[in-house]
Amino acid sequence: MPLGDRFPFVLSAAGAGDEQAWAELYHEFAPGLLRFIVNQGAHDPEDCLGECFVQVVRNLPEFIGGEPVFRGWLFQVARNRVVDSWRAARRRPVTPTDDLTAVERPAPGQEQADTRLAGRDAVEDVLSHLSPDHRAVVALRVLEEFSVEETARILHRSPGAVRVLQHRAIKSLRRALSERHGGQGSPVASDARTTSGAASPERPQLTP
Repeated sequence: MPLGDRFPFVLSAAGAGDEQAWAELYHEFAPGLLRFIVNQGAHDPEDCLGECFVQVVRNLPEFIGGEPVFRGWLFQVARNRVVDSWRAARRRPVTPTDDLTAVERPAPGQEQADTRLAGRDAVEDVLSHLSPDHRAVVALRVLEEFSVEETARILHRSPGAVRVLQHRAIKSLRRALSERHGGQGSPVASDARTTSGAASPERPQLTP
């Protein structure tokens, strides 16, 4: 659960070296970071997570922003450490070389439909079928519910590139889910709703 109004005080205390504040930040953010690191295929996820927080401790004095910005920064650090782990293990996945700027953009409304495609458990189960970049976009957009712009900053991509990667990734995900369910498609409602109304195109809405 987000720290909310307490975040500035916890962050300030952590910056002053308060161990309890650091423990609270770790408890709040480490589980999601570790899930992301594992999904991205880091060679040693626990070690990678530890390196993330070492960097956060080192660079915290330079950080400016609220809780959402802090969370995005943590995932950016995690993504960078994952890439480093690929290199260190000499098994870095092949990065797609397609010219994303030359690819046709998804049709209006398609992005919103794509992000509602699959439930959290189903997505996590089939992430291994995706390429590294596609896996990262799905994990950040669907599992961690970052916006397109936030995801772009984390991955060092443009928002347009993220939209194209997401569109491609969801198409691959749809095929994988269809195969899992005998060609009948994913067992997810086609028009997921939130309690406040229609799903937002900026935040993926997941069906339980």
